[in-house]
Amino acid sequence: MVRAPIQLPKWLRGLLWGLLLIGVVTFLVEARGPNRLRAWQTFLVNFLFFSGMAQGGLVFAAAYDLTRARWGEAVRRLAQGMAAFLPVSLLLFLCLFPGSPILFPWVLNPIPEKQTWLNLPFLFSRDLLGLLALYSFGLTYLFCSLRPEIGAAVDQQRGHVPRLWALFTREWRGIEAERERNHRLLAILSPLFIIFYALVFSLLGFDLVMSLDRHFVSSLFGAYFFMSSFYVGLAGIALFAVFLRRPLGLEGSIGRSQFHDLGKLLFGFCLVAGDFFWSQYAVIWYGNLPEETEYVIVRTKEMPWAPLALVVLIVSFLGPFLLLLSRRIKEHPMTLAAVASLIVVGMWLERFLLVVPSLWHKPGLPLGWIELFITSGFLAAFVLTYLAFVTRLPIPASALSPLGEARGEAR
Repeated sequence: MVRAPIQLPKWLRGLLWGLLLIGVVTFLVEARGPNRLRAWQTFLVNFLFFSGMAQGGLVFAAAYDLTRARWGEAVRRLAQGMAAFLPVSLLLFLCLFPGSPILFPWVLNPIPEKQTWLNLPFLFSRDLLGLLALYSFGLTYLFCSLRPEIGAAVDQQRGHVPRLWALFTREWRGIEAERERNHRLLAILSPLFIIFYALVFSLLGFDLVMSLDRHFVSSLFGAYFFMSSFYVGLAGIALFAVFLRRPLGLEGSIGRSQFHDLGKLLFGFCLVAGDFFWSQYAVIWYGNLPEETEYVIVRTKEMPWAPLALVVLIVSFLGPFLLLLSRRIKEHPMTLAAVASLIVVGMWLERFLLVVPSLWHKPGLPLGWIELFITSGFLAAFVLTYLAFVTRLPIPASALSPLGEARGEAR
């Protein structure tokens, strides 16, 4: 059986649209006033954070297909929904261009030895082309992955077929032929997409974060950036799995076993992201590299950033590591959601710590209502696009299977 998901409450949509409006108005007003630096740096932090989360969700789905996993078909479906934010992410990237003189110090004060690489036309051209290619690749993968599921829903649908469903099923050749074609395509697309994700997000880390500091250079930074983005994506998947399984009728296919598996993935990538974080810090600090040490000193030794760096270390890495050692915490939905929420908050602060100290040179920590409202707008946009996905596309039979069938079937 394939069925369309249940519509979510109207009050929730109203709340999200209200938060989005507040975020947009706050940014537009503050970006033209005396707080324009705070507005633009918060915009950049949120672009990096939510784009990474969305891409991380789709990378998880691709990795799930690549490994031919069967432990969580419903979890995979929820992860796919995060790709709905990618077109919005592309538009938000274009919105960064007007703020480039405020965000990138080398625009007004070029660095002679880096001018070939760090110039505005070249930077935005290569990043835009990279994002266009990556997002097109990802959405193509998503289309191929969803086509058999939506085709099965159309075959069962009596009467009017939604226009979006019809778009996915043009030139439909029958469910068996489509599934066979789908398996062949995903076997090629999944690994290429994951590799391309690592390349493009490494480039974004170099261009949109590392370049904010005139002298900071780290060959490991790109790897840390794309790996930590995937870590954030896993935390987002865990939150959606906890809070949407009941409204979407997925209690039968997302249970203790699936939460435990998600918790193990979070634990594993907490270790991986933390290892990249520590490896970068250790090489810079103990190597006493003059060009890179200042970047670390500012964030770990100087006020007001030092306390925030400690919070990031505890909330993003040490805390989740210790909590996820417990099987009970991983298996219980609400405790897993609490840990995932810690990771989301901690990694947002981590992105803030990567970006803002390179730009903000005034006293005090620039965290207040401006940052809160703009971030709320980004969060609302992310959730609205996600809900548009899960409420308009059918949930396939594989995601509705009882736990034993979902784990035991072979793809």
